[in-house]
Amino acid sequence: MRRAWSPPSADDRSTATDKLVGRSICVFCSSADGLPEEYRQAARDLGAELAGRGHRLVYGGGNVGLMGELARSVHGHGGTVVGVIPQGLVDRELAYDPADELLVTKTLRERKAEMDARADAFVALPGGFGTLEELLEVLTLRQLRLHDRPIVLVNVAGYWDPFLGLVEDMVAQGFAPLGEGALFQVAKTVAEAVDLAEAGPAPIGGRFDGRGAPVTEAAVEDWTADPDDPAPRRAGDATVER
Repeated sequence: MRRAWSPPSADDRSTATDKLVGRSICVFCSSADGLPEEYRQAARDLGAELAGRGHRLVYGGGNVGLMGELARSVHGHGGTVVGVIPQGLVDRELAYDPADELLVTKTLRERKAEMDARADAFVALPGGFGTLEELLEVLTLRQLRLHDRPIVLVNVAGYWDPFLGLVEDMVAQGFAPLGEGALFQVAKTVAEAVDLAEAGPAPIGGRFDGRGAPVTEAAVEDWTADPDDPAPRRAGDATVER
């Protein structure tokens, strides 16, 4: 069953520091090297912010690009890192081996399913096609009401502005029913991004069944289903083999 977001409770706070603990924040970001310093610094700042507030990082398990900057920063500030990475990338020595937990999957689809299963919220730093793919999947599943967790874009140096313009046009022309403020939120700083992740998702109207889907919605295929499966499965039902 997919993890659902819930508001912080008294048990989520440390009596000594009175700060949130135990949230698992899934971060999507680039694995490209040689990026401008402002993006690398944002990744380091996010790592420090997550660790400082007692949150766990769940991410794609890489040791390069913004992924590596993020994971090393979380560890450098005393936080916990959970990486999920396909075997093919491990074979290319791209895994962040110091991760507190490093899950190795067979495929990218399994990787995304494992990250999703461990996430209380999603945060997207700047990234390329892989980051966009991960982001669009969780946005689509939220639009279908298959999860109700926060999704936050960190708009470093206006990186997401073209995407936000595209989303605005999609909604205006009727290709998508919801956009910024409903499906996802946008933060100017990493501190604001973590604030939004902690605050929870914006509500989406409609009646729901016991697993988060609208009662009028048919079963929808998700990334955990194999092509040879006899019928589509809902997200979270499939068991990933390793």
